[in-house]
Amino acid sequence: MKKTAWNEMFPHEFHQEMERVPICYMPYGPAEPHGVYCALGLDFIECEALMHDAARTHGGIVAPPFAWHIQEQQYYDWELDCCGMGMSISSSIPEELFLHNIIHHIRNFDAKGFKAAILVSGHFLCDMTADMTMLAEFYLRRTGSPMRISAGTYERFYKAGEFDDHAGMVETALLMHYRPELVDLSLIDKPMAVPASIAGGNDGFDPYCAPKGFGRDKLPTAELGKEIAENMVENLGKEKSRLLNEYCEKTGYKAPSVLDTEDIWYRFLKLCGRYLTITATRREAENGIYATFPGWEELGE
Repeated sequence: MKKTAWNEMFPHEFHQEMERVPICYMPYGPAEPHGVYCALGLDFIECEALMHDAARTHGGIVAPPFAWHIQEQQYYDWELDCCGMGMSISSSIPEELFLHNIIHHIRNFDAKGFKAAILVSGHFLCDMTADMTMLAEFYLRRTGSPMRISAGTYERFYKAGEFDDHAGMVETALLMHYRPELVDLSLIDKPMAVPASIAGGNDGFDPYCAPKGFGRDKLPTAELGKEIAENMVENLGKEKSRLLNEYCEKTGYKAPSVLDTEDIWYRFLKLCGRYLTITATRREAENGIYATFPGWEELGE
């Protein structure tokens, strides 16, 4: 099978693929509760698998794993506030640290010579696509990089139906397709092995923070997951082609250093921090009330 993982390639394989199809895919997602019937790492596992599928089908390289994301937020802790959990069992890092990592991922892809990058989050909260896109745009504006970037959550690549989030039909079917041993639908109606106060569960969710009523009338299947994956991989290919077609070589361009990227990050945080949806309070997030981004010109950029 053709190698697609950056961290599994020999140096000559990396450079050959870079020359052939100079795009990098970067998946994001945490380990967090996804129903009693799905493995904790659903978000990252299937997002990464989709990126490898896209690279095998359309070319490109998948970046090394980064299975950490936003969860235990200061103003809106989803696990504790919404799911009735007595503790967090997510691989979580602070909001700003997550984005801080992303800007250095972007800089790294830029410095390596990739002409395009697709950054995809399998984890949803607030308007993650808007926040990731804002950061990517700021990097490009400050550096003048010719690299093309697509950033956001992965449901935007599913065009064949509704994407029901968080261990719903689509996500569970995808995991069954890629990693069937990590889904056990027989656990849905069995007594919980862990109390709901630890693993989650309230009026809006079944135990372990999964959609109420799931699995009673219609069950997900690996076959459905395969159809969904094929649709998403097809659309990832279209995005890859769009980005590479938009790329224009810039003579003399040099990617910023790590220290210069730190300066860009702190300027971004100073100018744009208040417009990030991922720093919203619970009331703001549940009502979709976010500060309106005024545009780069208004911010002096």
